Amino acid sequence: MKKKVLIFVCLALLALMVVPVINIKLGNVQKKLGEEWWSRSVLYNFDFALPYLSRFFYPLGISIYSNQVIIGKDDWLYLGDKYENPITVSRRGVNFKDVKAAKKIGLATKSWKQWLMFKDVSLYRVVICPDKSTIYPEFLPKWAKPTTESVTDMLLTNVSPGLFIDTRSALIAAKSQFSEPLYYKTDTHWNNLGAWVAFHAFTMELAHTEVGLRWLSEQQISVSKFNERSGGDLAKFLWMREILSDSEVTIEITSEHPIETAQYDFETGHLTFSGGNPIVVAPKHPLLVKSKNALNQKRVLWLRDSFGAAMAPFMAATFAETLQLHYNAVAPALFARLVEIYKPDYVFITVVERQARLNWFENLPPSISASGK
Repeated sequence: MKKKVLIFVCLALLALMVVPVINIKLGNVQKKLGEEWWSRSVLYNFDFALPYLSRFFYPLGISIYSNQVIIGKDDWLYLGDKYENPITVSRRGVNFKDVKAAKKIGLATKSWKQWLMFKDVSLYRVVICPDKSTIYPEFLPKWAKPTTESVTDMLLTNVSPGLFIDTRSALIAAKSQFSEPLYYKTDTHWNNLGAWVAFHAFTMELAHTEVGLRWLSEQQISVSKFNERSGGDLAKFLWMREILSDSEVTIEITSEHPIETAQYDFETGHLTFSGGNPIVVAPKHPLLVKSKNALNQKRVLWLRDSFGAAMAPFMAATFAETLQLHYNAVAPALFARLVEIYKPDYVFITVVERQARLNWFENLPPSISASGK
């Protein structure tokens, strides 16, 4: 026993001597802002060892950041509970708080629909973008398997019929139709192919009421190539972007006239980008995207998150203008102001499944909030 204690003490003393030397040698003492280089938090920082620890434990299925990343089967990675508790929520099923929140969201979306109709917006829809674990639960570790009692199902039963568009079934059905996955294995997001499947399901729902519009057809979409890419955001959390790889699916939209887009800062009118039809990262400030040769001369106010990035080329090909903004950056007053200034024909919100129950979706239109009705 004494020998083991002595070995442990020697190893601890060795670490105390070696770690500061490593940090100084690597230049880590220059990277800590606001702290003196000789402070304990700088000299004894173990960040340099994390990539090696992560790579050591990864083959064992152990994530050193389990609150951020869950390691599944066949190199599939999933988002941990740090972000809206997706694993815990899917495992526990529905509880009282979920039901209460769903009823508030149902009231809010119905109120926004009425308010938008008063503002001459002819169509308002919220599109659910499924979590990766919903579409590919088979690669989750056994302990993380979701229950059959879905919180999303419960949410959809508490909102007005037709207001929410659920793309889960379309994506699940498409899994067997393509040789490539619809989501990145090492990232939280769907890829271009998954985005197309969801977008097509979304527009086919719109087609039931918007009879006069033109829509992208499956014949206009071609999967041109598969390229290997570095690991995504989940791989980055594990310090393994350079080790874990993923597949990039390239989608081409064929049309008589190529889609050319231009992006403008909505507040200033300044052109920020032009050319082609690229993905658009979720903007934190209102961004107006104008599309030349779009199928429909309609104006869309599109509140979205990062799942909208891969959908953006399809949206640009379909509608002449989309005013885009991340919903987290939109208070009810700003939402209303954008509607009144921009005067959109349609208002769409696309939201990833795990965030569809955020308090943001309980917000009421300004007039209703002020009156307390």
